[in-house]
Amino acid sequence: MFKSSITKFLIASLGILMAGLFVAALILAVQAWTRYALAGRIGHLTSTDQTLFNALVTVRAQIPKNSTALIAMDDPRPVIDAAHQEASRSVTAALEALQTTDFDGHVQFAAAIRSAWGKVETLQLTVDAQARRARADRDLHVIDDWRDAIHSTIDALSTASAAVGNGVRIGDPIIAELVQIRRTAWTIRDRYGLQCSMLRSNVDRSLPLDAAQLDLWAGNRAIYTSAWHTLDELLLRPGVSRALRDHIDVAREGTRQAQARVDAIVGRFDRSGRPAVAGAEWTALCDAPFDSILAIAQQAQDEANEHAEAIRAASFRVLLIAGVDLTSVIAFGIFAVVNVQRRLARPMKILIGAIARLSRREFDEAVPSTQSPDELGSMAAALETLRTSALEAERLQQAMSRFTADASHQMRTPLSILRTHISVLGGLIPPNSAAYSSLNDIQDAADRLQRLLIQLLKLARADGQPLEKEAATIDLREAIHEIAAKHVPQALEAGIDLHFEAAPRPFPTQANPITVNEIFANLIDNAIRYNKPGGSVVVRLFDDHGRHVVEVEDDGPGIPEAEREKVFTRFYRLNRDQNRVGSGLGLAIVQSLAAALNAEIAMSSEAHGRGLRVRVSFI
Repeated sequence: MFKSSITKFLIASLGILMAGLFVAALILAVQAWTRYALAGRIGHLTSTDQTLFNALVTVRAQIPKNSTALIAMDDPRPVIDAAHQEASRSVTAALEALQTTDFDGHVQFAAAIRSAWGKVETLQLTVDAQARRARADRDLHVIDDWRDAIHSTIDALSTASAAVGNGVRIGDPIIAELVQIRRTAWTIRDRYGLQCSMLRSNVDRSLPLDAAQLDLWAGNRAIYTSAWHTLDELLLRPGVSRALRDHIDVAREGTRQAQARVDAIVGRFDRSGRPAVAGAEWTALCDAPFDSILAIAQQAQDEANEHAEAIRAASFRVLLIAGVDLTSVIAFGIFAVVNVQRRLARPMKILIGAIARLSRREFDEAVPSTQSPDELGSMAAALETLRTSALEAERLQQAMSRFTADASHQMRTPLSILRTHISVLGGLIPPNSAAYSSLNDIQDAADRLQRLLIQLLKLARADGQPLEKEAATIDLREAIHEIAAKHVPQALEAGIDLHFEAAPRPFPTQANPITVNEIFANLIDNAIRYNKPGGSVVVRLFDDHGRHVVEVEDDGPGIPEAEREKVFTRFYRLNRDQNRVGSGLGLAIVQSLAAALNAEIAMSSEAHGRGLRVRVSFI
C-alpha cells in the first residue's frame, strides 16, 4: 500500500513514541513482576520456615510429655502415642514444604531430617516398652538414645529452618528481624528447658549437682540470658508491634519467676535420696514459661507471614498497575495507528491518487471526499475545484484546437487557389515591371501563410487530435538518422555543416514515429535556420543512466537563459527574430509532442556562452 512521505513520517514518529512508551511500560512491568515473584518467594519461604518451626516445637515437646507421663502415669501410652503421631505429622508437613522450595541444599536438608526422624521412629519402641512396664519399674535412662535422636531431629529441623530463614532475610530486612526474634525466643525456650531434663534425676533423689553439671547448668543459663539481651536490642527497632513487646515482657517475667523457684529447689538438695519435689510439680514448674516464650516466636512468625503477604499484595498491585499501563500503551498504540490510517493515511492515499490522475490529465473522475472537515478535506475540495477547472480548460482547448484545425483546413483551399493565380500571374507579368515586385511580395505572404497553416495543423494535432499511427517499438538511431538526412539539402543551401553521431547499434524505443519525426524535424530545422553562415549542427544519440538521449547542438547565437522557458510559449519570438520568417510555434509544437511521449526537453549553451544545445530524454 502506497503512503505519502508525510504519512510515513507521522506513522514512524508515532511508532517511535509508542515504542518508547511500550519499552518504558514493559520495563516497569518486568520490574513489578520481579518484585512480585520475589515477594511470592519470600512468602513461600516464610510459610515453609513456619512449618519447620512448628515441627521443631512439636518434636521437642515429646521429651517433656513422654518423661512426665512415664513418671507420673500408670498408663502413659495414650499420651505417648498422641505426642508421637502429632510429631510425625509435623515432620511430614515439614518435608513436604521443603520439597516445594527452590533454595540451594533443600534436598540435603530434607534427607537429614528424614534420616534423623527415622532413628526416632526406630527408638520409639524403647519408649513404648517402658510405657508397658509398671511405673515403679520404669527407668528414664533407658530412653536416652531416643532423646538423643529427638535432639538430632531438632538439630536437622533447626538447620533447615536457619537456611530457609536466611533466604527470607535476604529478601526483606523486617522479615529478617522477625525471623531473628523467633529464633532467639526458641533459643531461650530450648536452653531453659534443657535444665529441666538435666536436673530431673537430681530432683528425684535430692542429689546436689557435680562440677560438670554445674558448668552445663550455668552455660545454658548464660546462653538464654544473653538471648534476652538480644531481644532487647531487636526491640529498639522502630515499628516493633505492641503485641510482640507484650509477649516478650510476659515471657521474661514468667521465666524469671520460674528460674527463681528452680534455683530454690536446687539449693535444697540434701542427698536424702527422696524427691526434692514431686515429679508432676517439677514438670509443671519447668513447663510454666514455655507457652509464653513460644508465644513470642509465634507472634514474630505471624507478623513475618503478614508482612510477607503485605509485600506480595503490594507487589501484585504494582504488577496490576504495570499490566494495565502496558495494556493501555498497546491499546492506545493500536488505536493511534488505526486512527492515523483512517484520518490521515486513507485520505492521503485518496488525494495522492487524485493528484496522480490530474498530473496525467485524467479529469473525468471526480476527486472523492475524505469525509473529514479538516485540512485534508479542504485540499480534496480544492483539488476537485482544480479538476473541474482543468476539465473546462481542456474542453475549451479542445474546442480551440478543433477550431484551429477546421479553420486551417478551410483556409488551405483558398490559399491553394491564391498560389495558383500568383503562379499564373507570374507568367503574364514581365519581370521588369513594377507589378512583378508586388506579385513577389504577395508570393512571400502566401508562403508565410501556408507555413503558418501547416504549423497550426501540427499544433492542433499535438494538443490532442488523434495521431496517425499508434506507438510502436522503433529504432531511434535509424529514425533520427533518416530525419537528419532529409535536412542535408537545407543545410547545404544555408552553408551549414550537419553531422550525426551515434553508436553503431540499435536504440529501441517505444514511440510514435510521426511524433518523433515532428519533434526532431522542428529542432534540426531551427538549428539550421537560426545558425550563422558556415556554422555547424551536430545531432547526437547516446544513453545516459539507462535513458536514450538525443541532442541537437548548433553554434549559432543561441537563446538567452532568461528566455529559454518563454520560447516554448505559442507565437513567442525573440526580439532579434521579429523580421525573420517564422511563426513562433515550432518549439511549442516540440514541447507538446515531447510531453505526449513522456520525454523531457531541456536547453543549455556551450561553455563560451554561444550556440544552443537542445536535449530530449526518452523515459
